[in-house]
Amino acid sequence: MNTNKIKKKAVEVTKEFVILNIGIVLLGIFLVIFPKLSSSIICYIIGVILSIWGLFKVIEYFRIKNEFFGSFSLVQGCALLGFGIYILVSPDFLAAIIAIVLNMILFIGAIMKLQYTFEFARLKSKGWTIQAVGAVLVIAACIIAFLNPFGAADFLMIFIGISLIFDGVWDLITMIYVSKFVKNIEKAIKSTHEDEEMVDAEYTDEDKD
Repeated sequence: MNTNKIKKKAVEVTKEFVILNIGIVLLGIFLVIFPKLSSSIICYIIGVILSIWGLFKVIEYFRIKNEFFGSFSLVQGCALLGFGIYILVSPDFLAAIIAIVLNMILFIGAIMKLQYTFEFARLKSKGWTIQAVGAVLVIAACIIAFLNPFGAADFLMIFIGISLIFDGVWDLITMIYVSKFVKNIEKAIKSTHEDEEMVDAEYTDEDKD
């Protein structure tokens, strides 16, 4: 893979990352504004997504030709479609655990932030302590949500919504920080190569003399 392809892939990943975190922020805002309706609506959205995804998988299976026993699209499609339809028909079972699911997703993201913090520290990058503070705050929020001292489900959803907003915004800030950090490394490497080329050129000129 050449440099252009790597840069193109990096741009695609960055775009996906931005879209994902904007979605997380919007989801958090939705939970804060509509804590009562959020569980049911999220369940219906998940049901629709799984149903559409499953339908595409089934269609993909019948469109693929000259492939025997190598594709599990039909099985995956039927499973996703069936699960999606079941959620749409009976969303209550998922609504009961939607707060736990959202908090688990938030917790996994917090552990990833903590891992990035360790990586920044090993690279002796400035600002890694700020990243550590963000990771610790999100982990603390997840623990509070798991313990659920609020009592009422509405307050729990609002708290998770605020945590999601913080998490999404923090990730976007982290992405900007990482981009600047990578650019500084590229500049340093480029400068080193240029210095080496200048030294080689000087040696070459001396040999000619």
